[in-house]
Amino acid sequence: MNSQATAPHASGPVRFRVVSVEDGMMLRQLLGKRLKVSPTVAAEIVRAGGAYVGIVRMCVPTVRVTEGERVTVYPRAAEIAAIDPGALSLLHRDEQCVIVEKPHGVPAAATRAANRGTLAQALVQRLEAEGVLRPYVGLVHNLPVAAAGLALFTIRGQATESFYQLFAGLPMRRRYRVRLRGSFSGERVVCEVPLCHLLTGGAAGSWRLARAGDREKLAARSEFHKLGELGEETLAVVDGSSADAIRLHARALGLAIVGEDEPSTTATLCLLAEALAFTQPHSGAAVAVRASLPAWALLPGDALASGAPPGLTDAEA
Repeated sequence: MNSQATAPHASGPVRFRVVSVEDGMMLRQLLGKRLKVSPTVAAEIVRAGGAYVGIVRMCVPTVRVTEGERVTVYPRAAEIAAIDPGALSLLHRDEQCVIVEKPHGVPAAATRAANRGTLAQALVQRLEAEGVLRPYVGLVHNLPVAAAGLALFTIRGQATESFYQLFAGLPMRRRYRVRLRGSFSGERVVCEVPLCHLLTGGAAGSWRLARAGDREKLAARSEFHKLGELGEETLAVVDGSSADAIRLHARALGLAIVGEDEPSTTATLCLLAEALAFTQPHSGAAVAVRASLPAWALLPGDALASGAPPGLTDAEA
């Protein structure tokens, strides 16, 4: 799977309103005219999920626009390569959920700029090829594009009732592996600063550390276990609720995850969703999965098939 080919954030959006002489044009015609690209490229932008009319993402190039409508376009969406559904690494699958191993640089789900080149889209295509009628997938735990590891999706067909919320609220054992700039004293350090979800200013999916006066605070806890020090860096495993919480808590402790401040869309964020364990709510079966370890996640002398991290038995992870 080529992660560099699928990064969707190479260009910012172009915004404009439909004027009277453009009323009734097909979206691909409108984009060709405004962006000065061929109809084929304009159609690919739309099919890749890089065009919005108002707040609605349009994926049909022949939809017609109306005077006064606001259009937002991400021109580089057409350059994003789709992921081969057969290349997905499925570490667990049952009738209600799938756990996919996400590489660095590949979005787990649709971004604002595109829905092509994501694990979610490839998973839908794989289910369609298997005969599932109009499949739906729901990403339970998101990961930053630059991070890697276990991505849990619920799956269902058109005629199946949604059970996403059941999985979203399910108690799960989640463990991450990170490489940090800096170090902490002792073998273990905990951060429990609550988080605040940002809902305004275009940051609907982002979080920050809670401040005095914030009304709605979400309790969060990250427990860092030191695996070893590598010069000015530290390799650690973290029991935590989410990748966002771990990134923020690391900074609150005066640390930073390696790769976090790199501006490149193909940068490697040294954060791995390493282990996931839960009880399947429908079948009652125990599910426990571990991701493979990339080179940055190893200490000198470690083998790729290392044992379970501290605090997790082989049965749990």
